[in-house]
Amino acid sequence: MKYMNRISLRMRITLLSGTILLLCSTALAFGAYYNAHAQFNAVTLAGGSYSVIPSTEAPYDQGHVDWNSNDTATTLPKANVPMLTQAREQFNTTNFIILVVVSVLGMGMVYIVAGRSLRPIHQLSRTISAISEDNLRQRIPDDHRKDELGTLGCSFNIMLDRLEQSFLRQKRFSANVAHELKTPLATINAGIQVLHLDKNPSVSEYEETLATTERNVKRLMAVVDDLMSLYDENEEFETVPINLQGMFESILSELCPLFEDKHLKTELQCGLKTVCGNPVLLYRACFNLVENAAKYNQDCGTIRIETKADDKVGQIIITDMGNGIPADELEQIFEPFYRVNKSRSRKEGGAGLGLSIVKTIVEKHGWEISVDSRLGRGSVFTISLIL
Repeated sequence: MKYMNRISLRMRITLLSGTILLLCSTALAFGAYYNAHAQFNAVTLAGGSYSVIPSTEAPYDQGHVDWNSNDTATTLPKANVPMLTQAREQFNTTNFIILVVVSVLGMGMVYIVAGRSLRPIHQLSRTISAISEDNLRQRIPDDHRKDELGTLGCSFNIMLDRLEQSFLRQKRFSANVAHELKTPLATINAGIQVLHLDKNPSVSEYEETLATTERNVKRLMAVVDDLMSLYDENEEFETVPINLQGMFESILSELCPLFEDKHLKTELQCGLKTVCGNPVLLYRACFNLVENAAKYNQDCGTIRIETKADDKVGQIIITDMGNGIPADELEQIFEPFYRVNKSRSRKEGGAGLGLSIVKTIVEKHGWEISVDSRLGRGSVFTISLIL
């Protein structure tokens, strides 16, 4: 089996097809051999009783024999038995030669046909070999084939689309992480440089630099903590029944100062009372959603929180009356560090990780999160769960 894996697919197909052809030819040859020998044996055994009558219209030596005549019969001469034996041997030799020739020609035809059939695969292999991480935009040519090769090429193009999108997200993530970490580090470095330039810095300047450094260090720590929670696969995950009414009341109470600053109204309607999940993670996910609904809501707007159940499917729905999200950006808002309004997000102090963490927490529970948004009319985030 290991040896078979070392030879080409074309040769393997040829050998396997040739083996099948040889077996079938051998079976047919043995069938013909058995039938012919049975007939020869019958003629040999009945050699003394077969009757032959020379035709009255032609002499006997011309070979005209009437096998169906009812006239007086004469027996087959004994001298014809060696002729039957010789005919049998000649038949066996001819049968063997035909078997060999048919098998060899069949394998040759299989080799040629297999080569023509596998030619698109070789072309596909060369195209795939030319694709690297630097030219992921290259695709397999679409020849509108309806066979397995056409399906394989289409599937490979779909895989390349996913890989390209994954690489783009990875590059954006790396660039965003670098930018997010660079800003506070640059601020800290600027404060230290100012102190170095001042020969006699005052106590207030030291205090101001320390305060700036502390604020930016906390920002860096928050980013690092969010990244760790976002990609930590070893985080313990225990589920218990969670009172949604009490959880959201705690969230609203904690965010009350933010609501008062923007004069926001809140509505809470819990048709679904409890769910089974991790209380710490679910609290953080819902907190992020409600906090975003407050940050990006319009002044004097309303935040509506609703939980409901229908046919063993529960939903947690959080609605705001903000500016909304463009339709072409809805699929990207859950990516790490992605911001719809970068200037506003930075003003609010966000790093663009909130919705990424929400999605990670929701998926850890085996649930789904979706968003429906229209510009100027607000956004609706829905967590769908199985009860």
